[in-house]
Parts: sequence; structure tokens; C-alpha cells
Amino acid sequence: MRKTAVLTLTTLLFALPGVTAEVRPEVRAKAAGILDALKKIEAERHRPAAAPRSSTFTEAEFNAYVVCRLDAENEPFVKAAEFKLLADDRIEGRITIDLGDRQTSGLLPKRQDLLFSAGIETRNGKIRISMDKLFLGTQPIAPAVVDVIIGLLSRLQGVEPTSLEDWYDLPPGVLRLESRPGLVVVYY
Repeated sequence: MRKTAVLTLTTLLFALPGVTAEVRPEVRAKAAGILDALKKIEAERHRPAAAPRSSTFTEAEFNAYVVCRLDAENEPFVKAAEFKLLADDRIEGRITIDLGDRQTSGLLPKRQDLLFSAGIETRNGKIRISMDKLFLGTQPIAPAVVDVIIGLLSRLQGVEPTSLEDWYDLPPGVLRLESRPGLVVVYY
């Protein structure tokens, strides 16, 4: 499955700090607009449309959506995520990874923040991330190291390893995303 990479660095684009086992009602309320829109987009995806349509959501709504996705996917390693949406399909973010009692062979601390700056490319219902800057805690690391982290997390979850170079599916019916300062535009 490819959800590890997407949830680790995206779906990559939707969370508030402090993900817990239970999502607070105010966070669910903030995510409701995106959740409802995605249900509608999926239900209408086979209907012919004269032209692509779009919906715009705030950074806070987007981040709340990610919290709900992490909770729904029961993501065991990503404990928090927060994204800043910038102009020209650019994002910055912080993702807290906690490997718990899993054996990491000393490659990674058990709990660490991953800070990054990246571009996103979306088309035809797929998304890809292009890392520019990456820090594990306060240490800069080469973006290629993320592939090692994704591979490690994939193996710990018993799923097929993936890469940042891969294209990942957007939610059903979503054709592409566009980021603007503090906003995400969903085209369908």
C-alpha cells in the first residue's frame, strides 16, 4: 500500500499539531467542509461536467482534514502533522514520527520531527512531492533520506516500500490540487 508515504508527507497536505487517539469535536467540525466536499466529489465523479469545478479550503480546514485522515487510517507512526500552504504549489510542514517500541537498528530516534519545504505536482488524480529542504529534528538531511524513512516505515507496517518519486492517488474524483498562501484549491 502507498498510504504510508502519503500520510507521512501529505495526503500530504491536510493537519493540526497534537494528533491524539481521539480527534476533538472542534477539529472534526473544522474538517467537515472538506470531508463533505470529498464525499460529494466521489459521488459525482462519473457525471459529465461541462468544465472542471473547484472548491477552496483554508489551511486550518486542510490541517484538520489531515488529523481526521490520520485518525481514520489508524496511522501508528505519524503522531502529529502541520502544514503551511504557500503560493505556486509549495508547502512547508512538520510531521512528528514516533516509532514506539519498534526496532529501528539505531537508524532513527524513536520520536522525531521531520521538517520540510517542498513543491507539489498534481495531475490526472495523482500527486507527487518534490522535496527542497528537509530536517530531521535540527539536522539537515538529504531529501533522498526520506525514501529510506518511508522504506523503513513501510517494512515496519509490512507493506510494499514506496518512494517520494512515486505518484500517489488523490481522493476519488479529485483531479488536482493547487496551493495558494493559506489555501488549497481542489479541482474535480
